[in-house]
Amino acid sequence: MLCIMDDIKVISFDLWGTLFDDSDYIRELEEKRIKACIEISKKYNLLQTDNWREIILNERRDFQKIERKGKCQDHKVRIKSILLKVNRNVNEDVVEELSSLFEEISLMYMPIVNQQLVTYIKELRKKLLPCIILSNTGLISAEVIRKLLKRTNLYNLFDRIYLSEEIGICKPSIDIFKIPIIEYSIFPHQMLHIGDSDFFDIEAAQKVGCRTIKWKDKKNI
Repeated sequence: MLCIMDDIKVISFDLWGTLFDDSDYIRELEEKRIKACIEISKKYNLLQTDNWREIILNERRDFQKIERKGKCQDHKVRIKSILLKVNRNVNEDVVEELSSLFEEISLMYMPIVNQQLVTYIKELRKKLLPCIILSNTGLISAEVIRKLLKRTNLYNLFDRIYLSEEIGICKPSIDIFKIPIIEYSIFPHQMLHIGDSDFFDIEAAQKVGCRTIKWKDKKNI
């Protein structure tokens, strides 16, 4: 069982890499996204390229630079950015269609749920401790993430779900951690955040004064 301090009032969880094991899931998505980009480029006579993999990788690098500053980008902005790397002018209808394809692809596969952590969450809920999700979004929209949570039977385990695309702030900004602190009327040290990333989860949460557990650090379990 997780070692939870007596004065903890709220427990927040990271999603990707913590509640979801996303490594195989993301690999599957990337292959399907490349095929979707090829399909769209042929349908709309966009500039043909054999380098969609590199284009998507470069866009991800650009996004990560922005994300590390705590700035949020809507998934459609990212999709448009991908298309702009091969065409100077991109019709919004093309963005919408590729966005829909990406959503369909995201729901074709289910990420692996961390069942060990789910067991702990159920125990925490028996103690009436509020459990929440604090997660960044990317090419997978907030709407799709909520659908994934429902399909994996995780949605109802959480009192509140904070997704960066919906609130306009992302980790590692300390402001995303302040939102539940204010909403639950607690002090920062009364919130425990559990995540897998030193930079986005542990260090960021500690800056605002939250307690933290790095999920992959087994000595904390």
